[in-house]
Formats: sequence, structure tokens, C-alpha cells
Amino acid sequence: MSEDSDISNCGGSGMRASTFQGNGTVGRDPPRLLVLDLAEGTSDSSAIAMALESSGYHVVPAGSGGEALEVLRGTRPALAVVAEGGVGSSGRIAEIRATARTAGIPLLEVLEADTDLEARLASLETVNDWVVRGCAPEELAARVARLLHPSPPFDVPFASLVVHDLRTPLNVIGLSMRMIEQALPRNDPEVEEDLRFVEENLRQIERMLSQLSDHARLFDRGLTLTVHAFDPRRLVDEILENRASLAARRGWKGSPVQLAVEDTCPKEVTLDQGRARVAIEYALINATAAANDQPIRLTLRGGPHAQRWIIETAIDRPPPASVTSIELHPYGFERLCGCAADRRGMDLAIAARISEIFGGSARLEVVAGRGTTIILDWPAQLVGSSSPPGA
Repeated sequence: MSEDSDISNCGGSGMRASTFQGNGTVGRDPPRLLVLDLAEGTSDSSAIAMALESSGYHVVPAGSGGEALEVLRGTRPALAVVAEGGVGSSGRIAEIRATARTAGIPLLEVLEADTDLEARLASLETVNDWVVRGCAPEELAARVARLLHPSPPFDVPFASLVVHDLRTPLNVIGLSMRMIEQALPRNDPEVEEDLRFVEENLRQIERMLSQLSDHARLFDRGLTLTVHAFDPRRLVDEILENRASLAARRGWKGSPVQLAVEDTCPKEVTLDQGRARVAIEYALINATAAANDQPIRLTLRGGPHAQRWIIETAIDRPPPASVTSIELHPYGFERLCGCAADRRGMDLAIAARISEIFGGSARLEVVAGRGTTIILDWPAQLVGSSSPPGA
């Protein structure tokens, strides 16, 4: 991949989850679930908590709305379950909803059995899903599992069809642009600027199709990993060489990349090299869109505890107020191509999906007034070829 390559009465369903957390990878710790039960007389060993624990989840109980907010902002659970109490028992639910949504944490609400559902439909649109208290444990577990493993945000076969059918007209437009360019007068600054503008937008559409294609392929049911040992430094050197070659062919200056390899960076990792390349390239593409031709700092290092390979893509340019720190997820994108004002593009969702496949994580860290850093945190070793989660 390169910057322009091809590319029941027991419950109900609220807004479809737009983010993904927890992946069910064999051998990994069970997902951590925050449980806040506001019903009078409930305790840490509430029926909800016990049902989820019996399903294999790690339950983190909260005694109050304030405590639940601390957990959401601090330890970042895979999912939050909030059970309502009696009349007037708000427990800061609105604040919890907003915090979970901002953090990309799915939220399941448990309603009282006598809830007027018709009157509550509008407010339930702001949560990911809901159930009624007292429903079967199997129903509760199924709702949680659906939020931890949601359906893709779009129909993958249809997306593949769109990508395929749009390739031909885009290719025709590209060929036509070259013919038009040959017929136009030379050394006309206005004409050259107009052509450059059209070409940039054509490449933008091509990038969107490439990202749709790459994202869809990462959820293919037959997807397996090709795992082998390789040198991280050599892989990144190749990525940067290809990037520089592409820029030279197009006369594009772009943002220079400053590579730093720390002593803690592993000399060898055992991962799917092809998909590692795709994730790093997309992180660079996202950073480039926000850098405004300023340098990008690419740092390779290890982790403080276990054998890790961490890739940091940073720009020292104050971000807009609209850009905030967030965990990145395969479904957590707000646009196709990230930009300076909104970094949550499908490009970072692809990097997050690959990180998830590796058993790692991805996040965007923001220091207000200073800069931003995309952090891909992967295990240094992933033994054997396996089917990724969700594939």
C-alpha cells in the first residue's frame, strides 16, 4: 500500500456501535467491563455483575456515578454497563454517556422493567444498546458480545463493488487529464495551478477508494496472518525510501520524516510484515495531512515491561481544539481521510485494525498547544499464522 495505491421484550437496539473494543483473541485477558448498578440495595455482587462474570468477563464494579466516570477516564474498560435505579436516580448518566462516547467506549444501558419505552426512545438513541432488568443472562451476554464484536459499519461486499466499479472511470479521468495537459499552453501559472488542483482532488478520491478496499480486506472471513521474523528498522527504511521516491516522481515536497531508532527498539520482530507496513504507512499519511509540510518525527522503540515494538508518529504543530486524545478502533472513524481538523479518518481505523489483529493497540495522543502523536503498540512476537479476530 502506498499513499495512492489500490486499495424482543428483553431488549432492543439503540444506535449501532461506531467503535470496537475488545477482540476475543485466544490467550488474551478477558475484556474488562465497567458495571454501575444504581438500583437501591444493589451491591458489587449484583445479578448483572454475576451474570457477566459467569460469561467470562472481568467485571469492574462502580459504587456511584462519580466512581464510574473515574474508571471511564482512567482505566478505560472495554465496555460500560449502566443499570438505572428508581425515579430520580440519575447517577450522572448523561455525563457517563458523553464520557463513554468521547472515549470510544460502547455503552449498554439496563432499564427498569416498568420503563415507558416510547417516552425513552429519543434518549436511547445516544447509547449503543439497551436491555430490560431481569432479562435472561443469555440475552445480557449476547448484547455485550454484540457491542464488543460489532458488525462492520458498512456492507463489505457492497464496498468492494463500489471500489471496483469506480476504478474504471477514475482511470479514464486520469488518462484524460494527461491528454488535456499536453494540449494546454505551457508556462501558464494559472493553468498549471488549476491542473495541480484537479490532480490533487483526483488522488484524494483514489486514496478514499484505496482505504475502503484495505479496510474491507482486513475483515475478510478467510483472512490469515503470514508471520515471520524481520528487522523493524529495515522495514521502516524501505517505507521511507518508497515515500521519497513517490514524492520525487510527482515533484511533491510534502512533510520530511525524521527517523529515530531508540536502543530499546527490538532488533527483530515476528509479525505479519505486509500488514505492519500498511499500518505504518497509513499513520504517516494521516500525520502528513495534519502536518502542513512541517516535519514528522517517526520513533521506533521498545516497551518498558514486556517485549514490545512501539511506533510513534509525531508532529510538533499545535492541533485544533477539535482534535483530542483517543484510543483508536477499527470502527472509530468520522471521515475517510484524516485531516488537520479531524484526525479520526479511516486511515487510522485501518492502523487500529491491524494493531488489534497483532494483539496490540493504537491511540492518538494530543498535547494541547504543542502537537500530536499516533502510537502503535505491538507485541514483538506473534507466533504462527492464525485467523485474526472478527475475520
